Amino acid sequence: MIGFKMDSGLSTRMSKTLDELLPRLDAIAPHKLYDPTTAIDLSCAQNEVLRSELMEFFKTTVENRLVEKTFALPTPGGGDVDLRNALTSFFNSHFNPIHPVSPEHIVLTAGASDAIENVIHAVCDDGDSVIVPGPYWYGFESMLKVRANVNIIVAHPPTYQNYDNYLLPSLQAAYDFSADKSRIKAVLICNPHNPLSRCYPKKSLVECMEFCQERGLHLISDELYALSGLKGAPDNAPAFVSALSLTEPLVPEGAVKVDPSRVHVVWSASKLFGSSGFRVGCLISQQNPQLCSAMALMTTSHTSNIASLYLSSLLTWSQLPTLLALNSERLSDSFRLLADALRQWEIDFIVPTHGIFVFARLAKTAKTVRDEIAFFDRLAIAGIRVGPGHFYKGVETDFGWARIRFSVRVDVMKSVLVQLSTFLTHEGIIFS
Repeated sequence: MIGFKMDSGLSTRMSKTLDELLPRLDAIAPHKLYDPTTAIDLSCAQNEVLRSELMEFFKTTVENRLVEKTFALPTPGGGDVDLRNALTSFFNSHFNPIHPVSPEHIVLTAGASDAIENVIHAVCDDGDSVIVPGPYWYGFESMLKVRANVNIIVAHPPTYQNYDNYLLPSLQAAYDFSADKSRIKAVLICNPHNPLSRCYPKKSLVECMEFCQERGLHLISDELYALSGLKGAPDNAPAFVSALSLTEPLVPEGAVKVDPSRVHVVWSASKLFGSSGFRVGCLISQQNPQLCSAMALMTTSHTSNIASLYLSSLLTWSQLPTLLALNSERLSDSFRLLADALRQWEIDFIVPTHGIFVFARLAKTAKTVRDEIAFFDRLAIAGIRVGPGHFYKGVETDFGWARIRFSVRVDVMKSVLVQLSTFLTHEGIIFS
């Protein structure tokens, strides 16, 4: 580990940041014998199934729509007007908002991470806390605890199966056992969920909103994986419901009403359109102009004009519905291959309905975090990297789970399953 002292010329806050970040990076780094040039990385959150179509679309967009002003500074006051108009139409068409989204409700950011980090900065002071239901994406640790200097209070579920039914009880427990409730300022949820790839039921979302309303908390809903539905999902699985559609929930007379000025939605093109490298996303806040103004000032130069041009063109493309359907079809094809194999190997997994991951208990014999780490290190050395479950702060005493990305071509998934079968047989997890 590199030590950072004051004589390095760094500020105290940067030295502290590096001292906190580097151990986290070491913790999630693959084993030293892992070879990224030959291995298949299923630990990251990238969607590769539309890459060829999107490459051609981008080339055409640049050729036909690039103009001189694209080289100028990004537009202040919330970001590129054309893109915010395109996003307005997109959200009104696909997210079923109870109040129509308008361009002034939208602030462009350099991806969803940038939006979350800056909205947390806008509503929290140093040392405040945010409740995050587990399991959650481990990137929140660096984003909130290190860069935004706020604490994460984990709302642990009692089980991964039917975790969505435990949202309110887990939030209440996390809040009630907090040492300083006055410093809790927000709840951050991911819907559809990462890493479990399912949607919260409408009832759970309304309960979550009312929980926030009763305590004066902001609700930040990360809806990054919306519209990435999988074909063949169980009939009783919850459908995607955006927080934008629930700011006036249908509740009995006299029940808690939701303050829409404290409900904020984050979205990005990264996952749905496989465009993580473009770093373009947004925050939608419909009844909080002060927050939008603050976000616009903080992120005014974050988004590339090329990224804005690309996404505004994509969202207004006449073939967008076909592209969305193709994305779901290809994700579903790869998922089915993986799911069939997991069932054949008698490996438990959470059946996904939206998104690009399966959360599965590959290391069935793991009894401790050490067992889990050792198992997935061996798997990485064997040529397949996944996200070990303990990274995601889920069920505290349940080990051996992993987040496995299936957003790859079918031929790649077939190759993965051959390698995985060989590895699991060698480990004694399955028998040939």
